[in-house]
Amino acid sequence: MAYSISCSGSIALDTTRTPFKTVERVLGGAASFFSLSASHFTKVNICSVVGADFPEGNWEVFEKAGVNTEDVQRITDGKTFQYDCTYSYDLYHRQANKTELNVLGTFEPKLGEASSKSEVLYLATMPPSKQKDVIRQSKGRKLTFLDTIELYMNDLYKPELLEVLETVDGAVFNDAEARMLTGEANLIKCGKKIQEFGPDIVIIKKGEHGSLLFFDGHVVPFPAYPLEDIKDPNGAGDSFAGGFLGYLASIEAVAPSIMQLKIAMAYANVMGSLAVEDFSVDKLVSVGNKEIEKRFEHYCELLHIKH
Repeated sequence: MAYSISCSGSIALDTTRTPFKTVERVLGGAASFFSLSASHFTKVNICSVVGADFPEGNWEVFEKAGVNTEDVQRITDGKTFQYDCTYSYDLYHRQANKTELNVLGTFEPKLGEASSKSEVLYLATMPPSKQKDVIRQSKGRKLTFLDTIELYMNDLYKPELLEVLETVDGAVFNDAEARMLTGEANLIKCGKKIQEFGPDIVIIKKGEHGSLLFFDGHVVPFPAYPLEDIKDPNGAGDSFAGGFLGYLASIEAVAPSIMQLKIAMAYANVMGSLAVEDFSVDKLVSVGNKEIEKRFEHYCELLHIKH
């Protein structure tokens, strides 16, 4: 029987502008992308907050995916977190036009009984103090991963972020975040230094240039899954994390081997690649397990990964 995952982080209403299309106030946020990605592998509980403006149809998205939303707080006199961004022609560079935290700004995560018993915990982007609070409430956790952003690496937040890193099993950063946190330019040095902060497993994402896995003295590079049609890069990183932890939870790997981690990285790249092929969470919702497995098999063939 697979382990369940609890995820705490943001649910958002995103406005995404590309040279080819603009979508407004669509379902987004780190917790949304992660949970809908991981839900293809196991049961997911989501802890977040939304306002009165959150569309009713979005609840159906989570329900159809089997995501437990009992711990999503509904603030009837507030507005949902909103993020507005514009992508360049190559869909690589992103400019933030507007970030309105709204109810997320005063969010106090509270794990219910089911969430507190999950064996796998994912701490999506939040202030380190909130991540510590979720860890404290998580009684059944056996494998804990965190994500963060550059904002929480400044002098105000960094000491507490380092405290959280001491207590988790794994961490996921993009290349810019890893360099900022460690003060190193070389990503190999970055990964090893982050391991010294506490996590045994470190993943550094490099966008279309792939990712690096650090574990037990190994540094393993993974290319991104080759795509011709990219529509919306938002949520790729959290969908990546959902595939990674979703697979590990599905096989109950709380002390994973290097081979199990390689397979998890393959699934991570697959789920990240699927997420960017449509706007919002649409591809994560519409994709079937057969398509996921087909892409996974193709990715493993490209890398000669035996599973």
